[in-house]
Amino acid sequence: MITIDEITIIRDGREIIYDYSEQIPAGSITVIVGPNGSGKSTLLAAIAGDIAPDKGTITIDDHHPILTSARTLAGIRAMSVQNQSFVLGFTVREIVEMGGKSSEVLEALELSELADRLVTTLSGGEAQRVAIAQAIAQGTPVLLLDEPLASQDIHSRRKIIELLQQRAESGTTVVVVAHSSETELTWADKVINQFH
Repeated sequence: MITIDEITIIRDGREIIYDYSEQIPAGSITVIVGPNGSGKSTLLAAIAGDIAPDKGTITIDDHHPILTSARTLAGIRAMSVQNQSFVLGFTVREIVEMGGKSSEVLEALELSELADRLVTTLSGGEAQRVAIAQAIAQGTPVLLLDEPLASQDIHSRRKIIELLQQRAESGTTVVVVAHSSETELTWADKVINQFH
């Protein structure tokens, strides 16, 4: 379980998140919804341990992400950011294998036929699916995804959602950031809508 306890995050003198508390249940899909600039991605980065709250605490089970070593954290949570840009000349398969075993997740996200293509040649939606595949391949107990559906067509969205549901059913805690235009959220176990 992820516990967010009265956190405040200030960036450039502006309170992005103020005195916010939330429980994110384990083995489920929680979607954080809100417009651009409302603090959703900031919250996700704080859960990941990439930024420290100015006040309050975040724990993933017994770990404080910000106080946890990078190596330990890598075994606890995987993260896929929005607009992932790949600059090196790796293939799709190589990028996913940096996370872990690739064949199952490549197939689930329909990336198998792109497996030997260089990531630098992919469309925005394809690159996003590769970033999601890499995060899922890590097999961590917590999966953090920033707007994974943003550049996807209906078919790809369905594939991503199905895969996230399978992960949650097998015990993974999935946290997804979505834009407030995302109205079809029946696939989420919990929707957090304080960010508006």
